[in-house]
Amino acid sequence: MLSNALIIDDDLDVQLLGKMLLRQQGYEVVTAGSLGQLARQPALLNAELILLDFGLGEFTGLDILDYLHDLHLKASILLISSCSQETAESAIAAGKAMGFHMLGFLPKAKLLTDLALFLEPLKTAHRTPTSDDLAKAIREKQLFLAFQPQVDLQHALQQDQIIGVEALARWQNPERGVLYPDSFISLAEQSGLMIPLTWYVIELALQQQAQWLFQGWNLNLSINITAAFIQEEGMLEVFDKLTQQHQAVLNRLTLELTETVGVECLSYASHVLNALRDRGCKIASDDFGTGHSSLTQLYRLPFNELKIDRSFVSLIDQDQDALVITESIIDLGKRLGLTVVAEGIETAAQHAMLVEAGCAVGQGYFISRPLTAGAFSAWMCERSQSAITAQNESMLARRNARCVEACSTVNRST
Repeated sequence: MLSNALIIDDDLDVQLLGKMLLRQQGYEVVTAGSLGQLARQPALLNAELILLDFGLGEFTGLDILDYLHDLHLKASILLISSCSQETAESAIAAGKAMGFHMLGFLPKAKLLTDLALFLEPLKTAHRTPTSDDLAKAIREKQLFLAFQPQVDLQHALQQDQIIGVEALARWQNPERGVLYPDSFISLAEQSGLMIPLTWYVIELALQQQAQWLFQGWNLNLSINITAAFIQEEGMLEVFDKLTQQHQAVLNRLTLELTETVGVECLSYASHVLNALRDRGCKIASDDFGTGHSSLTQLYRLPFNELKIDRSFVSLIDQDQDALVITESIIDLGKRLGLTVVAEGIETAAQHAMLVEAGCAVGQGYFISRPLTAGAFSAWMCERSQSAITAQNESMLARRNARCVEACSTVNRST
C-alpha cells in the first residue's frame, strides 16, 4: 500500500476532509494550496498519490501537471474538482500523455462517498512486475514508444533544427499505468526477455519511420540495442527481413549500443556492427564515459556517433570537473571523426556551453521531453508554424528598413 499522499487544493475544507479520508486508508498526508507553495516546499512532492484540484487561482490543473512533469515526478493522480466532465477528461488525457498514472475524475461533492473506490486499484498497483507480466506485455503489445527530439547545435542556419529523434520504450501496464525503462529493463535482462523486447521496439520504430516518411519528415531515428542483441545468432537475417518488410530507410537509422553491458567478443561484435554499417545504419556508443571498457570499445568497434552520458551533461553549468570531462569527450569524438551527441540538456546555460564546446547534436528536456507519436507531430507542426511566423516578421522588418532607408535618401536629395 502507498504511504505518502499530497492534496493540492486551495479549499481548506477539502484539504481537511481529504486528509481524514486518506489517513483512514493508511496514508501519511500533506497538503498544498498553491503552485507557489509547492515551489517553496519541494519536499511536499515526495508522494506516490496526488489529489489535484483543477483550479488553483490563476493556475489550472494543467499548469500543475506541467510543473510535476518538469520535475520528472512519477505519481498516481486523482483529479478532484467542480469542473465539467469534458474539462476533466481533457486534463486526464493530458496527464496520461505526460506519463502519469491518472486514476480518474472525482467531483468534490462525491469525495466523502467515492474516494475509497478510486483508491482500491492502488492496493495491487504497486506489485513489482514479474517476468511473466513483461512477457505478456510484449505478447499483447502493451508497449509503445516516446520520441525525444534531437537538434543540430552547430550550423548557424540550422541551429536547433530537428534532425532526428531517439525512440524510448514505455510500458502501458494495466495495473500501474505508464512504466518507464528503469522499471522493466533490468527485469528484461535478468529474465531473458531483452532480445524479444528489442525486436518489438525496433518494429514499432520502423512502423513510425514509415508514417513520418509518408508525411514528408525524413528524420533520423535512434534505437537502443544491447551487446546481447548483436551477439544473438541469426540477428542479421531477422534484421534484414524486418527492415525489408517495413521498407525501412536504413541510412536514417542509428543503433545505439549501450556500454553498461560488456561486449564479450569484440571481434564478433565488430563483424556484426560493420555488417549493419554496410547496410547503411549508423552505430552509436551510448552513455559514453559511464560503462564497461569505454575506450576499448571505442577503439575496436566501428562507431559513427558518440553520446555523452547525461550524468556529465546535466552538471556542466554547476561543476567544473563535469564540464572538463564533457569538453574532453567532445574533443575526442571530433578528433576521431565521430558525431558527438549530448543527452540530458536541461538548461539554457548547458545548451550554450555545449554549442561553444562544439558539440554537434543535443537532446534533453530543455529542447523537449519525450513525446508520444501524436504529441510529437503536434509539436513539430507548432515549431514549423512558429518558424514561418518568425520568417515573415523578419522579412517585414527588412522591408520596413529598406523603406525607411529609401525615404531618408529621398529626403536628403531634396
